[in-house]
Amino acid sequence: MLETLQLQKLAREIVAKRMPKVEVADVLTVPITDSEGEAALRITFVLTPESVDAITGEDALKLLVELKDALFRKGEERFAIIEYATPDDLEEQEED
Repeated sequence: MLETLQLQKLAREIVAKRMPKVEVADVLTVPITDSEGEAALRITFVLTPESVDAITGEDALKLLVELKDALFRKGEERFAIIEYATPDDLEEQEED
């Protein structure tokens, strides 16, 4: 199981390679439990507002596949759930 900083570094490297036009302000990783009660991992890419429109569906899918493959190669067995948010989105979630 990878440590938080290792997860964040790997995620940043892959998003920079896969989506060079997207500016990631932060990468948040949180251990969670999936719908079947298994250990999972929520990875949230915090994007600058200007970067939101730069992501296509194809980009998101390729990032998902590449990140999950990289996590598996590093020995990370937890299922990864990928999310995207802006800082404003995160503030709204905290208020709820």
